[in-house]
Amino acid sequence: MDHAVSLQSDSPLFNRIPPEVRNEIFKLALTGYEDPKGRKYRVSAYYCRPGFTRAYKIDTGLLLTCRRVYWETCMLPASINEHTSWYWREPPGIKKNHLPIDNRRSSIIRRRGLRTIHVFAQQIWLEGDSFAGFTRLWQYVCPTTLIITLRHSDWWWWESEEPLTFDPKQEGKASIGKHSRPSDPFPPGSWGNQFRKIKGLRKLQLELETVDKKKPELDAIVDRAGGWEFTLGDERVLRLNKSKTRRTGWIGPWQAPHDRGGPEYEPEETISSEESHSPDNRETVDTTSVTETLNPDCSQDATVREMEAACESESARLRLRRTKLREAVGKLQAAGVAFDSMEPLGGPGAEKTSIYYVVHLTWET
Repeated sequence: MDHAVSLQSDSPLFNRIPPEVRNEIFKLALTGYEDPKGRKYRVSAYYCRPGFTRAYKIDTGLLLTCRRVYWETCMLPASINEHTSWYWREPPGIKKNHLPIDNRRSSIIRRRGLRTIHVFAQQIWLEGDSFAGFTRLWQYVCPTTLIITLRHSDWWWWESEEPLTFDPKQEGKASIGKHSRPSDPFPPGSWGNQFRKIKGLRKLQLELETVDKKKPELDAIVDRAGGWEFTLGDERVLRLNKSKTRRTGWIGPWQAPHDRGGPEYEPEETISSEESHSPDNRETVDTTSVTETLNPDCSQDATVREMEAACESESARLRLRRTKLREAVGKLQAAGVAFDSMEPLGGPGAEKTSIYYVVHLTWET
């Protein structure tokens, strides 16, 4: 230990609490979290999702208390927290395509022990040249865990609801209907072959997300994933650990691609007028809030009776939508999909919602 660092032998923190217990306390203090005072993300944004609803924060004030504490904790912020990188559609204030792997800082990152990198990327990033460039820079960081997340809006042509395609043994964009076999090699230009440039990786996690109606397409991809074994630059091999495969779901806002020129579509079935006026779907509505519904039938010039009828129909439509949503979630739960919350990410008042289905795959050496 540096002679300038006081051992503080009179402090109960150091003379009574065992080092292993003290280290756990320090880890809790330095673990990142969603800052409740930070900027709240727009719920309908592509980057807003469970675990990423606000700006992320790591409190490092602990490192400033004394030299002894700094000496024991300076590596923890980097080693126990994920370093998250966004390749397109990043939260506000986040630098796009950023990784702490430039040569000027590589020695610092190595010394402080960065362990986990989490990448949010579009499929084109993985299948194009970007992932190849990413792997070439790996030597400057050498983390042990890589997490890659493809969101519903990251798949090729998700706007027009093209079939999901995903194959690390194909060069460029994976072809529809063409699937590799376990015995097939990785072509030089395939993204699966890029792992040969990586050394030191011990765990790869893929999080693949889509909407619930595309669950069969994603499940078909997952079934083929058992035949993907990635050879690393140090000759270790990443193999799928099927016991760690998880299936989760969450309810979030309907993501319309209209701002990118694609067609708008409804995630739920269209509700007919007969269903809307069904006696079973009627419920009492406070007519004092009709001006907040933005429904033309509830204009101020309408009669009270017309207003009540129009709002009753609107309320019945929303009630039926909620019923269908619950039924869809129930089917997924019966299939082994875990939901942490039954409420939409935007709150119970969110009208247009979608159910997102996520499969978590883990490869280990």
